[in-house]
Amino acid sequence: MLLLRQTVKYQYLSIVLLGLMASGRLTSQNASDSELTAGHVPMISGGAGYIYNVNGGVPTLEPQINPVLVFPFGQHVLLESRTDFTGFFQRENQTSGPYKGKVFKTVEYAQLDWLANTHVMAVAGKYLLPFGLYNERLEPIWIRNLQDSPLTATIGTRTSGAGDGLMLRGVVTQTANLTTQYSAYFSARSGIKQLESARTAGGDLSVFFPRPRFEIGASWQRFLQGHRVNNSATYVSWQPAAAKVDIKAEYDYSYYGHGYWLESAYRLDYPSLPKLFRKVQAVGRIQELFPLNGGGNGLPPIRTERVDFGVNYYLRDDLRLLSSYGRSLSSAQNANVWNLGFTYRFMIPLWFGGKR
Repeated sequence: MLLLRQTVKYQYLSIVLLGLMASGRLTSQNASDSELTAGHVPMISGGAGYIYNVNGGVPTLEPQINPVLVFPFGQHVLLESRTDFTGFFQRENQTSGPYKGKVFKTVEYAQLDWLANTHVMAVAGKYLLPFGLYNERLEPIWIRNLQDSPLTATIGTRTSGAGDGLMLRGVVTQTANLTTQYSAYFSARSGIKQLESARTAGGDLSVFFPRPRFEIGASWQRFLQGHRVNNSATYVSWQPAAAKVDIKAEYDYSYYGHGYWLESAYRLDYPSLPKLFRKVQAVGRIQELFPLNGGGNGLPPIRTERVDFGVNYYLRDDLRLLSSYGRSLSSAQNANVWNLGFTYRFMIPLWFGGKR
């Protein structure tokens, strides 16, 4: 279970397990466990939130909801999908006038998973590209500690952050001291609405050391349409058991630019502190982007630095308040970036009960 918690390689197994537990509690009111079993319960999970953003003095309102459908077929096949509904509303004259905008809908992924064994899981459909840490693991609104994406987040995720095609992933080897994981994929080019993707091929390899709770990994990708380029990333993640800290860092490189980001989140969850303070999480991130060949493809054309600080407050495990301040620095413009809002995490079984 430690492996499943640390990665999203088999995240659906933990969701199905929670569904089994929830259904089991409800059915036990009417029948004994020997008479009924819960089976595998389809679920809708995900998150919702509301962000008030001020970037360079220009305010925007960004409500969003990200439902995730998880529908298992027996013990080895799973259908899963995540849809993003995000509103973007800005003042008519940027800093004055009424707010105007629209709601955008995006199918972020819709895939069918076949778990052959712990070494191989085959994925078909639209899937998130397993490049670096952010796109596949940290992007959802209810997971990310800071709501603005890193400057290098577009490297390796063209054109939509997802691929259409096939992917294989699993565990190469697992011992008491380390676990080695892999993914390999090929994506076809698609211009179909809600199924947009580029023709790419790539993979990811990481090693997790359970005792220090430290992971190191690397991603590689070949962009196979238009200007064909290579993209690469190296990353580390460390969650020491002796401290309430979560440290992540990544370096990304592409034809259009390269850069890094380093983020640390610290939870004041200590019994010696008053309960009010144990719900506080302090977050910091530093990052820098160096453009190459004029930048482009989502990267700024000039060197950019940014520093962010945030304080999140967990009212409950599934409900938190967000606040952050960032300072973006470049030769073209320096700007302050503020974020205020909240996120909510939900999980709903689609039906209750069991089977004979």
